[in-house]
Amino acid sequence: MRTYQVDTVEKEEIKLVGFSITESLNNVLETKIVRTLREDLTNRMIEIENRKGPGVFLIQIYPHDGQWTPHVPFQHVVAFEVTSYGEIPTGMITHTVSPGQFIKIIHKGAESQIGTTYDFINKTYGVRPIDIEYWNDIHTLENQNGEIDIYIPTK
Repeated sequence: MRTYQVDTVEKEEIKLVGFSITESLNNVLETKIVRTLREDLTNRMIEIENRKGPGVFLIQIYPHDGQWTPHVPFQHVVAFEVTSYGEIPTGMITHTVSPGQFIKIIHKGAESQIGTTYDFINKTYGVRPIDIEYWNDIHTLENQNGEIDIYIPTK
């Protein structure tokens, strides 16, 4: 049985600039669209004003009726954090994550194995309206010793 490092943390507002799509999990896995958006984003990172660093965020916003399944479309935001919004590059959007208390779970291992971590999260905390992944280095996502920070709101 896998064990997880779990902490409760306070997060300040997160301002993001990047791409947004609405797709089901099944379509995302089949088409690898989030991977494509992540690559496009990093190729255009120089266009993003006031970027905080090299890490990339994935914000997943689920339907508010709680009826989420892998077939139900939901919003995915792939973006860089910025200190403030400047001129937004063509085809990109802004998104703001409200401040608050979050449960932080660290997924250890390849990104392709992250489903087991989400199984743990959903069994332990239930399906939440939003979750946040933070990829410190997208080039190491398939490394067996890689880490992905996952944040879910406490309420």
